[in-house]
Amino acid sequence: MTPATLAIVDDDPQFVEYMSTLLRSRGYVVQTFNSGPALLRALNTETPPQVVLLDVLMPELDGLETLKALRTSHPGVPVIMLSGRQTPATIVDAVRLGAADYVVKPDDPEGLGEAALEAAVRSAVEKLVLKNEIARMRERVGEDPDGAPIWGPGQGMRQVMTMIERIADSDVTVLISGESGVGKELIARELHRSSPRSQKPFVKINCAALPAELLESELFGHEKGAFTGAQATRVGKFEFANGGTLMLDEISEMPLALQAKLLHVLQDSEFTKLGSNRQIAVDVRVVAATNRNLGEMITRQMFREDLYYRLQVIEVHVPPLRERREEIPLLTEYFLHRYAERYGRPLRRPSAALENLLATHPWPGNVRELENIIKRLVILQDEALVLSELQRTHTPAPSAPIAAPSSPPPVETAPAAVSAPAAAESAAAPADADELAPTTNGSSLPELAREAAMRAERSAIQIALDRFHWNRRKAAQHLGVSYKTLLNKMKECGIAEAKM
Repeated sequence: MTPATLAIVDDDPQFVEYMSTLLRSRGYVVQTFNSGPALLRALNTETPPQVVLLDVLMPELDGLETLKALRTSHPGVPVIMLSGRQTPATIVDAVRLGAADYVVKPDDPEGLGEAALEAAVRSAVEKLVLKNEIARMRERVGEDPDGAPIWGPGQGMRQVMTMIERIADSDVTVLISGESGVGKELIARELHRSSPRSQKPFVKINCAALPAELLESELFGHEKGAFTGAQATRVGKFEFANGGTLMLDEISEMPLALQAKLLHVLQDSEFTKLGSNRQIAVDVRVVAATNRNLGEMITRQMFREDLYYRLQVIEVHVPPLRERREEIPLLTEYFLHRYAERYGRPLRRPSAALENLLATHPWPGNVRELENIIKRLVILQDEALVLSELQRTHTPAPSAPIAAPSSPPPVETAPAAVSAPAAAESAAAPADADELAPTTNGSSLPELAREAAMRAERSAIQIALDRFHWNRRKAAQHLGVSYKTLLNKMKECGIAEAKM
C-alpha cells in the first residue's frame, strides 16, 4: 500500500522537525508548512495530502480560520487540530467546523501525547482508506442518490438496466415487478435519475400503508372541510410531483374504487381534489411497483384490467437474489465497507463457512435480507451469532425461480383451461398420496434440507482443517466459531483425523 502523505502546519520549526522525524519513522510521507496561507497556496497547485495536522495558534491566519478555508476548498481532506493545551471552547469550534480530531501536542517522546497523536493519525488514515475503498465499490455496484446499492454485475440486472436506459427519456408508464426486497424502489429512482425529469421531484407513496379514504387524499389532495378533520387545503402527491415522477408502490393494494380515479388521471392528465370541482392538470410520469401477479388478481376481479394495461406499457421485472448469486460476494463486500464506515467498526471479512452459507442461502428477503445480515455482522462483531442464525434458517436454494413477472389474463379462455377460483379450490383440496409421499431416497423435504446443510458444514470444516494441518484452534478461528463448537460439529459430521 502506498504510504499516506501528511501535511504538518505549524509556525514552530523545532516542533515541526520533531513531528516530521516521528511520523517519517512510522512510514508516512511528510510535508511541512509554516502557516495556513502557505498550505492553502500549495493546495491550489499540488496534490492534497491524505491528512492535515494543523496548529490552532498561528500568526496571520490561525488554525480555525485555516480549517474553515480547507472545508470550503478541500472538504474531503481530514484535519487533526493540534494545540499546546486542551481548551473545551476551541475543541467545540474545531469539531463544529469539521475537524476529524483534536490532539494536545506531545511534549515528551516517551509520553502519552505521542501515542494519542499516532492513534489519531492512524484512525484518520484508516477511515480515508475505507472511504476510498467504498468509492471504488460504488463504481462496481449501482447506487441510488442516497448510496443504496441497486445492482451488481450479473446478467439479470444488466438486462434490467439496459431496459431502464432505453425508456428513461420517454414518458411512458412503467410497471416494476419483483419480490419484496429486490430493490424496486431503487430501480424507480434510477429511472427518474436517468430521465429528463431528474431535476424535478421524485415522489413515492405506498398504497398499502393507508386506508382508502386517506390514500385518495394523499394522492389527489383535498379542500378545507372536504371531510371530518380536513381543517386546511392539502396538496396531493400528484400535484406535488408535477413535472417529475410519482411512484405508486404496492399498487396491487389500491382499492378498486380508487383504481378507477387513477385510470382517469392516467388517461387525461388531470384530476380534482376531494371537496372540489376544479380540474387540475398535471404532467407526471407514473411508475407502479408490485410484488404480486396482477394478471391473477384481474382474473379474481381484485384489480382493474383497463388500469393494468394502462400501467403496463413497459414492464420491468427485477429478478430475486437467488437468481443473481454471482452478485452476492460483491454486495457482501459493499455492505461490509459501508457499515464499517457508518458505525466505526473494524472491517472483518466473513469466514469460509459463512461465505458458503451466504452463497447457498435461498434469500427469501432478497438484497434487503443480505444487507441486514451483514449489518448485524458488522455491528455485533460476532460471526458465530450470525452463522448460527443462518444455519437455523438455511435450506437449499430452489433451482427454479419462485416469482415471475405479472402476466395479463388471456383474451380468450380455452375450453380446457382451469379458472382461477377452480384452481384455488383445487389447491385447497387434499393432495394425492403420491404428492405427500417421501422422496425416492426415503427422506422428506425438511430432512433433505438438513442433510444439505450438514454436507455444506462438513465440506467447510474439512477444508479448514486441511488448510491448517488439523490445527483445530486455528480452524475454529478461521471458521468464526468457538473451539468447542468446532469439536461438536466435527462429531456431528463424522469428521475424525486419520490415524497414522
